[in-house]
Amino acid sequence: MTATDRGTAAVPAVAAARRRRGRRATQRSLAGSIVLWVLLGLGAVFILLPLVWMLSTAFKQPDDAFAVPPHWLSKPTGANFSELLTGEFRKYVLNSLLVSVVTTVIALAFGIPAGYAFARTRIRGGKFIQAWFVLAYVIPPVIFIIPLYIIYQHAHLLDSYTGLVLAYETGILPFTVWLMRAYMSEVPRELDEAAWIDGCSKLGALWRVVLPTVLPGITTVGLMVGLSAWGEYFGAVILTGPKTQTAPVAVNSYVGLLSSDWSKLAAAGVVVIVPALLATVFVQRGFARGLSFGAVKQ
Repeated sequence: MTATDRGTAAVPAVAAARRRRGRRATQRSLAGSIVLWVLLGLGAVFILLPLVWMLSTAFKQPDDAFAVPPHWLSKPTGANFSELLTGEFRKYVLNSLLVSVVTTVIALAFGIPAGYAFARTRIRGGKFIQAWFVLAYVIPPVIFIIPLYIIYQHAHLLDSYTGLVLAYETGILPFTVWLMRAYMSEVPRELDEAAWIDGCSKLGALWRVVLPTVLPGITTVGLMVGLSAWGEYFGAVILTGPKTQTAPVAVNSYVGLLSSDWSKLAAAGVVVIVPALLATVFVQRGFARGLSFGAVKQ
């Protein structure tokens, strides 16, 4: 057999080997996809099951909520929500709403110019300050809460809206500055320079050019800040009282030592969680985008 004949005979063997490798790769890819989807399904069930239980219990009569084994299908009722929103719990919801709005406005009022300054100017020690901002956000609140409680006790800020907003700002404002710096860094510096040539001051360039450009980012950051303030629990349970108690703290009042009102507890949980879930759906893409820009741009 000549070399040409051997080469011609080898071609089908090579093609067959390639097909076998292709089939094995396809089988491995299919098996990996199946394992991935199974893990994702288990994770989804683990996350969604408490929410499904809470939603179903919120619309149950108290007797059905205590039933053993549980009644997954029972006659729905809106009495739990009606009693909550016409009773004392409404005041706590309004407290949460008030504190969240004021916290968001203050955080944006200081965070936008600070983020612009960090994005556009070289500040001595700027990297250290930005690292401190991130650290201040991730440090557990339990480290701050005891000295803050002592300071508030002497300053008569316990059970006050002012004290609660200031406490929230200690963690939220650094986070706001960090995200706004990331969004401001996306805006080309040439836009600022063009505005300066047209006679704008630096503040005017920020107001007329930069802010309209990053308005979607500001909206996203505002929603994230409001969401953080709305769901904050640890600081609120320490610093609030009968006057300023917020909704997440009030939810805990439906749990007793000897008995718990499960249907109202679930309804109160739904009232607190639904705004947070809706806001999360709106801001999740912007949140990941802001963090990623903050990680790669300097």
